Amino acid sequence: MKQHWSEYWKQGHLTSFGSDFERNYAGILRDVWFPIFDGLKPGFEVLDVATGNGAIPLLIRDYLGQSNINGRVRGIDYAEIHTSINEHDGQIAIDLIGGVNCESIPFEAQVDLVTSQFGIEYSNVTESLVQISNILKIGGRISLVCHHSDSVIMVRNKRILAIVQNGLVAELIDNLHLLVEAMGDIFDKSDLQRLKEDAICEKLRMKVNHQLGELVAIDQSALQDSEILNYVMTFFKKGMFWSVKDKKNYLKFIQQQINNLGLRLTELINAALDVPKLAGMATLLSSVGVRLSSISTLKTDDHQIIAWHLVFDKLVK
Repeated sequence: MKQHWSEYWKQGHLTSFGSDFERNYAGILRDVWFPIFDGLKPGFEVLDVATGNGAIPLLIRDYLGQSNINGRVRGIDYAEIHTSINEHDGQIAIDLIGGVNCESIPFEAQVDLVTSQFGIEYSNVTESLVQISNILKIGGRISLVCHHSDSVIMVRNKRILAIVQNGLVAELIDNLHLLVEAMGDIFDKSDLQRLKEDAICEKLRMKVNHQLGELVAIDQSALQDSEILNYVMTFFKKGMFWSVKDKKNYLKFIQQQINNLGLRLTELINAALDVPKLAGMATLLSSVGVRLSSISTLKTDDHQIIAWHLVFDKLVK
């Protein structure tokens, strides 16, 4: 899991939704946190689990930045993440730490609030919940926004995964490799004319177009979301005059991106929580003195399910 998520965060995404939330979460996925943040008091300590590139720490800083409340937010993630937003001397200190598994948290300082948005469910939840309950102060709170097994997010990403895993995609990449070999180096427009007159190149080009057409017919929207169309367009529009070596490297890049996307989507779908999983989480936390205070379903304005929101409180002994 670590490597492909490290590659993803290295691209600079702030959330796990890629370009969908370039400037951090919006709408209900942002607003649901404000009542939680309102409960923080001066000198607070927050731990954000599976923080990615720090979306929730940044929401806390932005929300409380105009108040007189100071505190610290530490964000941990198993992947290697950007730490450029780290700020130790501000009103709201932020400390992002990569390479930290939430199933084995390496520090003992207790916190007032543990948060996670589309993160903790990717871990071994049993081990992670025990870990975070141990570092939660008496009277402290856990607030989790988790993938819902029946959400619109699941529906969309199952469709994307089906496209990525379709055998036509592998055939498409193979034919692009064959086309690169057949074309050789291209230096000017006369070389382009040569390709049009080359029976092998023309046959391979038609195969690529046919395979793209088949994929569009299967699910055009999912194909666009997978970025495969953009990759192929870049190859033909910008890459024709690249060297053969650069073309081959670009095709390797495409294949790696497709593979990583497939891994991330498979993990996302497997991580989604249904009612039995939620019941197991609540039972486990209750056994260590952490009570389920509320559970709600987050929805879009047109009433489509997005996620679960779970709030737990640690009881006074």
